[in-house]
Amino acid sequence: MKVLVTGGAGSLGRRVVRALAGEGHAARVMSRREPAQSAPAGVEWARAGLVTGEGVGAAVEGVEVVIHAASDPRRAEAVDVEGTRRLTASARAAGVSHLVYISIVGVDEIPLGYYRRKLAAERIIESSGVPHSVLRATQFHTLVDFLLAKAARVPLLMPLPTDIKFQSVDETEVAARLAACAGAGPRGRLPDFGGPSVRTLGEMARDWKRARGVGKRVVHLPIPGAVARAFRAGKNTAPGGERGLTSWEEWLARRGRAGGF
Repeated sequence: MKVLVTGGAGSLGRRVVRALAGEGHAARVMSRREPAQSAPAGVEWARAGLVTGEGVGAAVEGVEVVIHAASDPRRAEAVDVEGTRRLTASARAAGVSHLVYISIVGVDEIPLGYYRRKLAAERIIESSGVPHSVLRATQFHTLVDFLLAKAARVPLLMPLPTDIKFQSVDETEVAARLAACAGAGPRGRLPDFGGPSVRTLGEMARDWKRARGVGKRVVHLPIPGAVARAFRAGKNTAPGGERGLTSWEEWLARRGRAGGF
């Protein structure tokens, strides 16, 4: 089976391409970038842009499945909303039999602008006429790592909203789930996918400091507003969903071993 991966040169997309190869599928990467020299042998490359639509029609030609992993929080209206609209129109015209979309747990309950646009993309896919599956995942371990590293750059202390919750998940396991979805056929909205456990950011910071050898004291940073309330309430977690296997502590222990394609 030939599968197009939008955003296939990105962090998640690269892992999806590897997972597809492990499932025995042929992958075609769709990216605005030039072909990566480190891409595995046999991987096709289609240069295309969701913002302009240039090359999208050609990218979807001849593929059975599209895994839509392209996203840009800084240009979400152009990429995630209008880009998804262009992609689904091209997929429908090309007779694509299955479109798999990766979304985020809580997009319908957390009032972030980016999340609203991810939800809008879900609605576009659902009404596109293209057979589809939508997988919502929790935040990746890499995101929490980034947030903590950013806080650690503050002099003397680490200011953090220690009471917000995460059920962070290994990006590689999300990629494997997407590859499995591609082969399983259209299923509509899939069970949410999250990490093994729900933790507060304060608890995760304690593990992170130990793993990174950081001695700064964490200081609670109270954050007001509806978004922070939603994260404190765990609206970004998936207590009834499917769970990955790699915990935050395990991920920290092996961080840095994987890279590129």
